[in-house]
Amino acid sequence: MAKRTMMVVLFFLCLTQVIAQTTQKIKLDVRKASLSQVLLDLKETYGLQFAFDNDLLSQYSVSVNRSFQSENEALLYLLRNLPLDLEKSGEVFLIIPRKPNEPKASFTQISGQVLEAKTYEPLPYSYILINRRSIQSDQQGNFNYIASADSSYNLQISHLGYFIYDTIVNQSLNRRFFLTPRIESIKEVQIISNPIEKSTLIGDRAGRMKINHQIAPILPGHGDNSVFNLLRLMPGILAAGEQSNDLLIWGAYESHSKIQFDGFTVFGLKNFNDNISVVNPFMVKNIEVMKGGYEARYGGRVGGIVDIEGKDGTLLKPTFSFVINSTTVNSMLLVPLSKRSSIMGAYRQTYYQLYSPTAINLFEKEITTGKGVFWRLWTNRLEDREVVPDFVFRDANLKYSFKGDKGSRFALSLYAGGDQFSYDAGGQAGQVFFSRTEKEKNKQLGGSMQFSRHWSDNSITHFSLSYSAFEQKSFEQDTSNSVHKFIQDINQVINTDNAVDEVTLKAEHTLSFNDGHKLILGAGTENNHVKLLRNWNNKVAMDVNSNSSRVFVFGQDELPLGEMLDIKTGLRIVYAGDLNEVFFEPRISGSLTPYEGFKVNASWGLYNQFLSKTSVVDSSANMAYFWINADKNNISVLSAEHKVVGVSFNKDGLTVSAEAYFKTTDGLNRYFVGTKRIEEGYYSGDARAKGLDIFVKKEYKRHMAWISYTLSKTEEHFPFYLNDVYKLAPHHQKHELKFAGVFNYKSFYFSANYIYGSGFARFNFERNDDTSLNQPYKRLDTSLVYKFKPGKVRAEAGISILNVFNTNNIKYANIVGTTVDDISLVGIYADAVSFTPTLFFKIEL
Repeated sequence: MAKRTMMVVLFFLCLTQVIAQTTQKIKLDVRKASLSQVLLDLKETYGLQFAFDNDLLSQYSVSVNRSFQSENEALLYLLRNLPLDLEKSGEVFLIIPRKPNEPKASFTQISGQVLEAKTYEPLPYSYILINRRSIQSDQQGNFNYIASADSSYNLQISHLGYFIYDTIVNQSLNRRFFLTPRIESIKEVQIISNPIEKSTLIGDRAGRMKINHQIAPILPGHGDNSVFNLLRLMPGILAAGEQSNDLLIWGAYESHSKIQFDGFTVFGLKNFNDNISVVNPFMVKNIEVMKGGYEARYGGRVGGIVDIEGKDGTLLKPTFSFVINSTTVNSMLLVPLSKRSSIMGAYRQTYYQLYSPTAINLFEKEITTGKGVFWRLWTNRLEDREVVPDFVFRDANLKYSFKGDKGSRFALSLYAGGDQFSYDAGGQAGQVFFSRTEKEKNKQLGGSMQFSRHWSDNSITHFSLSYSAFEQKSFEQDTSNSVHKFIQDINQVINTDNAVDEVTLKAEHTLSFNDGHKLILGAGTENNHVKLLRNWNNKVAMDVNSNSSRVFVFGQDELPLGEMLDIKTGLRIVYAGDLNEVFFEPRISGSLTPYEGFKVNASWGLYNQFLSKTSVVDSSANMAYFWINADKNNISVLSAEHKVVGVSFNKDGLTVSAEAYFKTTDGLNRYFVGTKRIEEGYYSGDARAKGLDIFVKKEYKRHMAWISYTLSKTEEHFPFYLNDVYKLAPHHQKHELKFAGVFNYKSFYFSANYIYGSGFARFNFERNDDTSLNQPYKRLDTSLVYKFKPGKVRAEAGISILNVFNTNNIKYANIVGTTVDDISLVGIYADAVSFTPTLFFKIEL
C-alpha cells in the first residue's frame, strides 16, 4: 500500500513538472502601447515566437497590468475586442485579421509599392516572394499579385542594400511597404540577426545583373567615378585598358551598348582615366545591367543595356550633401516642396588640374619590302616625352517629383554636362622632328518626363518623354620636319564636328493575372538627328546630315509554370520610316529553379540598332569613332543574335554563377580614308563574340568579397582583308580576372580591388600578321573610409590609392600614329592610371 501511494505521488510530481515546463506565467504591465511593440517585448522577455503584420498591429493600442497563467491566456486577453484571431503553427503564434462572415473569395490580390523607410524613395525592381512565387516590382516600386485563395501568404520583399521585409498576409491588400537601408549613418545603432541583400544580384535571370550602388563609394576611386568603377568590376564588362568613352559589354563595340539615366540616353563625356563618370553618384538610386538576351521591353541596341534610375528626393526635411576630393567638388541639395512633391539638384566641377605630367611613349615602325626589313629610319630605342594635358569638367542635375494618390507619380529630370581636353606632344625620332596637337570638347544634354497611373483593376500605365543631345568637336594636327631634304615635310590638320540627338515617346501598360502571370504591352516612337562634318587639310572628307524616325510596338508575356519554371516570351516590331522597312525582334527566356537557391537560365533574341558609331581609319591607321544613322546607301542597320545560358547558386551569403554567351553582329561600318591598296569609302563587315563569365561572391556578417573571370574571343571580318578570314577585334581581351573585397570594422571600411587583363592585339590591314602590344594589364587599388557623426552632421573621410604598384599599363583606344614621312609612323600612346593617392571628405546635413 505504501509502495502504491509512493508511485501515485511520483506520478503527480512528474505531471506537475511537465505542466510547469509547458506553461509559464506571463506578467504584463503596459499603458497605451502599440500591440506590435507588446508582442516584441514578449518575444524578448519570454522567448515566444510570433508571425504578424507589423503595420496592422501597430494601429492598435493596449493597456494591461496583470499576470496570466499561460502564453495563450495572455495573448487571448490582448486580442479581446480586436478584429484579430490567434492561431498556432508549431511553436509560432500567428496573429491574423479576423475573417468577415461573407462568401470566400475565389482569389486574393496583394499589391502595393516598395519605398525606402527614411526618404519615401520608390525602390525600383524590388523582389517580392509570395509563397515561394517570385515577382518583381516596376521602376516605381509598384507590384501586383493575384493568387488563388488560401488561408495565409508569406510575403517577403527584398532590395539590394536593404533589410528584408517579412510578414504574413491572409487577405487582399493594397498598401505601401517600407524597407530600412542596410548602411546606417548613426554608429550607435546596430541591427543584427536579420538577412540583408548587400552588393550584387547575379544569376536570377539570363544575362542580367542588379548592383547595389550603396557600396560603390566604399570602393577605391575618387568618388566621382564610383558608379562606373563598380560596373567595371562586374563579369563581362571590360575593365582592362580603362576604356573611358563607353562600356564594352560581352564583346560589343563602342556605342553598341546603351547607358540610360532616368529614361534618357547618355551618349557619354570623355571621362579620362576613369576619374569622373558622366553619372553623378549622388543622384543614383538603382542600377540594372542587361549584358545580353534581354526582353522585348528594351530595344535600339545590339549590345548591352545599363539602366540607371535616379533618386526622387525627400518628402521629410531638407538635406545637403557635399564632397571634395583631389580634383573635384560635388554637392547635392534635396528640398521637400510639400507633403507630396520635392526638388533636388546636384553640381560637380573640377577645381584642380586633373593630370600631372604624363609619359608619352614613342615607338618606331619598320620599313619593309616584299623581301622583308631592309632599313630602319632610326634606332630600336623607345623614347619618352612628358606632356601636361589640360582638362576641365562640369555637370549639373535637377529633378522635380510629385507623388499623387494611389501610387501615381510625375517626375521631371534634367541634365547638362561638358568637358574639354587638350595636349601637345613633340619630339625627335632619328633625323625627324615631329609634333602632335589634340583638342576635344564634349557637351551632353538630357531630360525626361515620366508619369505613372494606377487603375482600379491594379493595372499600371507608364508614360515617358525623353530627350538627349550630344556634341563632340575635335581638332588634330600632325607636323613633321626633317633635316634631310629627301624627306618631305608633312602637315596634317583634321577638324571634326559630330552632333547627335534623340527624342523618344513611350507608353507601357502592365496587366496582372493569377499566380504571377503578367502581360506588358507598349508602343512608342523614336527619332535621331545626326550631323557629321570632318575636314582633312581644309578639304571636306565627310559631310552627313540625316534623320532616322522609327515607330515600335512590343508585347511581353511573363508566365510562371508551377513553382519551378518561369517563361518570358516577347516580340518587338520596329518600322523604320526612312528605310521603309519593318524589323521583327522575337525574344524568349526561361528560368528553372529545381530547388531553393539553384537556378538554370537561358535566353535567345534578335536585336537591331539604327543609330551607332562608325569607325574611321585614316592614312596613319588611326581609328576614330563618330555617331551616324543607318541609311539606304552606305550605313547598314546593325543586326545581332544573342544566345545565353547560365547556372547560379545563391544561399547563405554565397553566390556562384557561370554564364556562357554567343553573339553575332552584322552590318558593322568602317570608313577608310584610303591607302595604296584600299580604296577610300565605306565598308560593311560582321563580328562574332563568345565567352564565359564566372562569378563567385561571399558575404559574411558585414564583410564581402568576390572574384569574376571572363574568358572571351571577339573576331571581325571586312572585305578589304587580304584573306577571307576573321581577325581579332581591336577590343578583344582573351582573359580578364577581377577581385574586390570590403572589410568593415565598426566605422571603418577597408576595400581593395585588382584587375588583370591579358592584353590587346592590333594588326596591319595591309598585311596578314597580327601585331600584339604584348603587354598585359595589371592594377591594384586600395581604399580606407571612416564614417563618423560630429553633432548632427554625418561625415565621411577616406583615402584611395590607385595602381598601388605603379604598373605601366596601356590605355585602350589611345594609341595614335603620327606620320613623319611618306612611309613611316611614330606611335604615340598615353599611359593609363599610374600610382595615384587621392583623398576625399564628405558631409551631409
